[in-house]
Order: sequence, then C-alpha cells, then structure tokens
Amino acid sequence: MKKELQRFDIGRGQFQFLMYLLKKGDGISQEELNEQLNFDKATTARAIKKLIKNGYLTKKIDDNDHRINRIFLTNKAYQIYNEMVKMNDYWERIITDNLSTEEKEMVQHILDKMLTNILKYKAKDHEEVS
Repeated sequence: MKKELQRFDIGRGQFQFLMYLLKKGDGISQEELNEQLNFDKATTARAIKKLIKNGYLTKKIDDNDHRINRIFLTNKAYQIYNEMVKMNDYWERIITDNLSTEEKEMVQHILDKMLTNILKYKAKDHEEVS
C-alpha cells in the first residue's frame, strides 16, 4: 500500500484520516476526528498538518467557537476519492481472501469487542504498564 500511496504523497497514517473524511464527510472538528479514529491528539495533528501541506485538507476556525478548528476536504481530495476507495477495497480483499462471509463477520465482531475494551480502558484513569 505504501508504494501506491506515494504517488499521492500520502502515508498510511494520513490515508486513514483522509478515507474517514471522504466517507463520512468533512466539517468536523479536529477533536471529533481524533475521537472518531481513536488516535492521540499529536498523531491527529501531524496527519492533518501533512494533509493540509499536500493540499488535501483545509482548516478553518469555527464561527461560533474560536477554540475549535474545523477540517474540510479540498477539490484535490475529492479528485482522488475513487482511487482511494479502490485501493482500500483491494487491500481488504487481499487480507480477507480465503475467509467466508461468516468468518469475516466474526473477525469484525471480535475486532469491535477489542476496540470497545480499549476504549473502556482508556476511559478509566490507568497508568501504562511498562
């Protein structure tokens, strides 16, 4: 995937943010994007900064609350949407190639449970174990 993304000057990290915004819509706050994708603030900020630098996103201060940055897709982002979806679908087919529909659903169910566990853990005030 890295090689395919290079022609768009996008890394795998930025790909996740861009795909989310292309599928779900833009205009959300940087904080909302951070929460939806479950990344730390620094990772989200770096990805957004690179996508802005490369012309895929713009950032605008919210009209009602100047502490909030809203993230918007540019025409350049919309122009590569179909190729991004094809690339995403291609890799999804590769990793699920010999799985039945039932197995794919089971994997998704397990991953959803694992994510829920992570989110519950993060919601509590735990010290990280080293």
